[in-house]
Amino acid sequence: MPPAAPAAAPAKAGAKGQQPVRKRSFLVGTQEVIEGADYDQTVSTYGGAFPNWALTATGWLKGIWLDVLITEAANAVATVTFAENYPFNILGNIQLNDVNNEAIFGPFDSYTAMLTNKYGGYFNAEDPATAAMYYRVAGTSTNAAAGSAHFSLWIPLEIVRRDPLGPVASVNNTASLTLIMSMNTSANLFSAAPTNTPSVRIRGTQLFYWEPKKTDKAGRPISQSPPAAGTTQYWTQGNLPLSGGTNNIQLGTALGYPWRNYIFMLIRTAGTRANGELDWPDPLIGLKFEANMLYSQYQKVQWNQRMARDYGYRNTNLQQTTTTDARFVDVAAVGTQASFIEPGLEDGVKVVNWNQDFAFQKPGSETRRTYLVTSPGSNWIFNGSLGNAGTLYSIVNYVAPAGGNKGDTASLTGGQ
Repeated sequence: MPPAAPAAAPAKAGAKGQQPVRKRSFLVGTQEVIEGADYDQTVSTYGGAFPNWALTATGWLKGIWLDVLITEAANAVATVTFAENYPFNILGNIQLNDVNNEAIFGPFDSYTAMLTNKYGGYFNAEDPATAAMYYRVAGTSTNAAAGSAHFSLWIPLEIVRRDPLGPVASVNNTASLTLIMSMNTSANLFSAAPTNTPSVRIRGTQLFYWEPKKTDKAGRPISQSPPAAGTTQYWTQGNLPLSGGTNNIQLGTALGYPWRNYIFMLIRTAGTRANGELDWPDPLIGLKFEANMLYSQYQKVQWNQRMARDYGYRNTNLQQTTTTDARFVDVAAVGTQASFIEPGLEDGVKVVNWNQDFAFQKPGSETRRTYLVTSPGSNWIFNGSLGNAGTLYSIVNYVAPAGGNKGDTASLTGGQ
């Protein structure tokens, strides 16, 4: 047998025909950092503004946790009556601005921010009302702490953890994002307000990636930025008044970008979300994009069933013969452990997802291949018969791909 041919010498760097070395994932060279105590502010005035928070992460910011503590210690009125979204609507405005003072998240109230957490597809257990630290103290006549509450909110920048996609560079603090918040008005929070204005304390925690190492232990190069660096996700809100009866209308919020989630919220004129649930078209005649129907003759019970299945929110009356959100268990006093409640749907709220194509049809399990790519002139038509006049809110989660070409999503999927 002839001797084996000698192995070819490795090609020199820059040699003709040499394949470029593929860099390893950004995640190989970095770690997630949790940094608290960067923001701790309290407001005790209805409508009062919190000091702006200029974020100072030294790496790639993936999101912000806000711990919201509402304290009422001297109530003396007979009974405190909460507005329907309390305590999640404690902020009348929340808005995260980019380095050019353009809103990435908001502006809207903190109830809408809660909806982005509950339906955005960012975590396994997503409903803030079922978190272990959540409570709301009942507004009884003998309770001096009536209206006290505790919950947390996530302000997302990272879209997908697996890759990751979406963290915003804030290296060396050459430019910063800014969080703007203000407390809501008494009329929006209570039907019967406590004697004294509640004290609202917000503590902020940043989650970010440190700057990655240049190479791994074997000397292989590591990508110094997440994939499609510069890609940004947005949450924004628009609204449109609708008449009772059949409406066949064009919706325009956030057209021109790839959509990840779209949340409808219907509120009856001079009414509530509960009225919006009862007024919701049943069936919805059609939800149309360009020349094609996404939904047609879609029964309300089927839409609710799909949301309950996709998110695991099982606690709801799918026939919608009642008008109560199945999500609150009030406690008698601060520090009392609330009994567990199954997470449920929100009255008057319906969700359309394009971020559940990877596994188990779970929103947030996504490859980005199924985002709905829209144009500024796209037809986006809502066609349905409402039980009464109301306002239809569109809460839209869209993605701006890196490079400025709004219609080119190839960078979001590695060209696949």
